[in-house]
Amino acid sequence: MLTLGFGAVAAMSLAACGIRLEDDAPRIPLIPTRQPIPGESFLLALWRHSDDLADRATSVGGPANGVPARVAALHRRQVAVLESELLRLGVPRKVLDTAAAAPSASTTGTATGSATGAATGSATGGSATPSGGSTGSASTAPSVQGPKGLAAAEASDLGPTAIASLATVSPTAVPLIGSVLAQRAAAATLLGVPVTWTEPNWSAPSLAASYLDSTRAAVYAFEVVAAQSPSGAQHTLALTTLAALESRAHDQESLAGRSAGPPDLGYPLPFPVTTAASARTLAAQVLTELRASIARDLGSTGGDLGPLGALVQCLGDTEVLASQWGVKLSAFPGLT
Repeated sequence: MLTLGFGAVAAMSLAACGIRLEDDAPRIPLIPTRQPIPGESFLLALWRHSDDLADRATSVGGPANGVPARVAALHRRQVAVLESELLRLGVPRKVLDTAAAAPSASTTGTATGSATGAATGSATGGSATPSGGSTGSASTAPSVQGPKGLAAAEASDLGPTAIASLATVSPTAVPLIGSVLAQRAAAATLLGVPVTWTEPNWSAPSLAASYLDSTRAAVYAFEVVAAQSPSGAQHTLALTTLAALESRAHDQESLAGRSAGPPDLGYPLPFPVTTAASARTLAAQVLTELRASIARDLGSTGGDLGPLGALVQCLGDTEVLASQWGVKLSAFPGLT
């Protein structure tokens, strides 16, 4: 007859109940230690770096309505929300406390290289992975000070493996975390150092077709905005925004291939647009709704790195476009 000691019986009982020890608990045979959640180190680094970015943005100074002051507030909000999300996903409070006490670094492990001064494929839908560092190595904050240094620090979370890391997290968290990465790209651009993105491979071209309709609707709306903004700065901005959205639609059509049907002859507008004032209102509303649509789509990629990265880029680019039309910057673009 097999006889089990009290300790073995207790261990089996705890294991059967699904109880796992904390990371630093004494190792007891037959009781599994806690396994990190998918993408845990990436999420912890993003959370910690949000706090550092808030401090760095505050140190830049400037007017209360300036970009540094605005992004400082966004990062404070991110710290609180990401902490709640980590706890929701099952990361123990003790792990968060340990991470908070450790020196912080960017999620990519490099402070420069992602922000290069000119965005390749900016405002398009065909790019996915920003160039730059590789996730996981330690780094310090950029040595450049002021807005340019802050821009480089923002972009340092967008190294070439950032999207791969995003793909590993819980599917329920992908829209939230993807929106944070989009905020980083938008902030770098608004601070004068746009992110350079490289072209990925798409394994599911049909996904591009599913994203295309909302882009085409936005293009149509901005054709109306441009027509009703006959002169001045608003006319110039309308044409610039329209060109960016047309470029995105072209890229998505190319990626979708035969999956893309012909565009509709027209798309419904939420209200009549017959003046420059109503055109400006339409522009802000369309970009706000487009931003929300892209954020929702982040959860639809099934871990395909090409579409996932392209959506992060599109969301960041749309955040920039929306801000140019007076839409308030968001800590989590597209999410309420």
